[in-house]
Amino acid sequence: MFSKITHNLLEKIAIWVLLSLAFIFAVYFFVFEVDWVELYKNKSDGDFKNISVISESCNKCHGKVNGFSKFHNPKKIGCSSCHLGNTLAKNKEQAHLGMVLIPGNASDAKQTCGQPNCHPGIPERIDSSLMSTMSGIISVNKFAFEEIDSPAGKFHIEEIGKSASESHLRNLCASCHLGNEKVNFGPITELSRGGGCNACHLNYNKKALAELIDYDSLKIARPDSALLKFHPSLSLNISNNHCFGCHSRSGRISTGYEGWHETGLEKKDVKLGEKYRLLDDGRIFEMIQPDVHHIAGLVCIDCHIAYEIMSDGKFYEHKEEQILIQCEDCHSNKKFSTMTLDEFDFESRKIAEIRGLDNENRKFIKVKKSQTPLVNTFVKNRRSAKLIGKVTGKTYNLNPPRFECTQSKAHSNLSCNSCHTAWAPQCVGCHTTYEKNTKGFNLLDEKDTDSSWVEYHGEFFAELPTLGVKEDKENGSIKKVIDTFIPGMIMTLDKSNYKNEKPEIIFKRLFAPSVAHTIRKESRSCKSCHNEPLALGYGRGKLVYEIRNNIG
Repeated sequence: MFSKITHNLLEKIAIWVLLSLAFIFAVYFFVFEVDWVELYKNKSDGDFKNISVISESCNKCHGKVNGFSKFHNPKKIGCSSCHLGNTLAKNKEQAHLGMVLIPGNASDAKQTCGQPNCHPGIPERIDSSLMSTMSGIISVNKFAFEEIDSPAGKFHIEEIGKSASESHLRNLCASCHLGNEKVNFGPITELSRGGGCNACHLNYNKKALAELIDYDSLKIARPDSALLKFHPSLSLNISNNHCFGCHSRSGRISTGYEGWHETGLEKKDVKLGEKYRLLDDGRIFEMIQPDVHHIAGLVCIDCHIAYEIMSDGKFYEHKEEQILIQCEDCHSNKKFSTMTLDEFDFESRKIAEIRGLDNENRKFIKVKKSQTPLVNTFVKNRRSAKLIGKVTGKTYNLNPPRFECTQSKAHSNLSCNSCHTAWAPQCVGCHTTYEKNTKGFNLLDEKDTDSSWVEYHGEFFAELPTLGVKEDKENGSIKKVIDTFIPGMIMTLDKSNYKNEKPEIIFKRLFAPSVAHTIRKESRSCKSCHNEPLALGYGRGKLVYEIRNNIG
């Protein structure tokens, strides 16, 4: 009796469950208008891996789009891998639910680029990168405003408050971080700031750019991206232009590398051409002398590796801590430390494969600081090393330093930059003040403000850098190195009008360690170091050694 009752009960429960499931599926497919024919089309070919790609309803409107890089072709990974959305719905509104129009921003990178089947872990690493946190910039700024006792500590630009220094960052500096959202279609330009993964990996070919210009000119009330037939690509083709927007400010590394030095001139004052250049933000630059590596055709990523640019996952306070590559990694008169492809970590091996540099027998230079490979190098006999340009494809000899560079005890504590930097950008006499009645913009909140911090620049100079002592931690001990510095802040800071601040005017004369990226083969002269007031940090003038009463 008991078993019969149990059997009937289970039978009723099973029927109820099946009817409930049938009802749920019916409602789901009715609401989202799923096309069953599309869903199972081509199933007989045995290619089950691509069934979800083939069945994506995105193809109905966007199926004839070109321009993708090999590894991001929707025929292999679909559209939803990047853009999310509802791939089973035929109705446009339903298909676009949850869709990300411009994937790769820091806000969605973990769900798009960084999802488990694509690039897991990288968005988390980038979150700790100085290009995301701006930690060093924040601490130095707070130190200059006398809000902290030393330029140290870990900070994140998206978590700053509204003190005087933090307000200053919000008005003038906070756009140059990767968390800044890219919200409009278009290539990376001189004016681009942030954009997450797009900042480095987004590329528009000529067709995609021309089509976008035509598309923007339509000026229709509700633009339809289905009109676009050329998609920008995401790839490892990272040009210097990708770096330029942010790195043409502050230390001006991008401009200096190409030989350009900022001036205080206006467009009406100069004739543009080989001597002068107008940037998209209106600044005029003068040609001084390009870096020898730039003249040879090398680009930023020929030296700067993925674990440096995208961080290794550690939260660093300052740039010099995150930087991995050193001149000595490529230019050495000692035996190179090498590694083979089978010793690579997964990411480095994937980059080598994509670039066609995955020769099993090749010996690659091992970066000393990170113990990771410099994938575009190879070493013969452990002494002769070469580098392959990632853009030019040329093979370059990595020449060892001269005898004087490494064998002289008198100069054993000099960095390569201290002798071989041709010039460094320097700005002195800047005045920064808070103006209550000057309209401004909050770069973090993206809102207009009724008052703002304003900088009035002083004079710009392209001169040899100042030399100073930098303390590096090496194997548990501190090593003192002579290195290059530029005036980080020789300025007057007026906090008098900032709310809740006591009336105060601060004068700062601070120098910042800087690698100008203006390397030349020739070294600077003895006098330019030992008898030059600028090199010694005294400023511009005449340094005279006098002997009075037998005392110098």
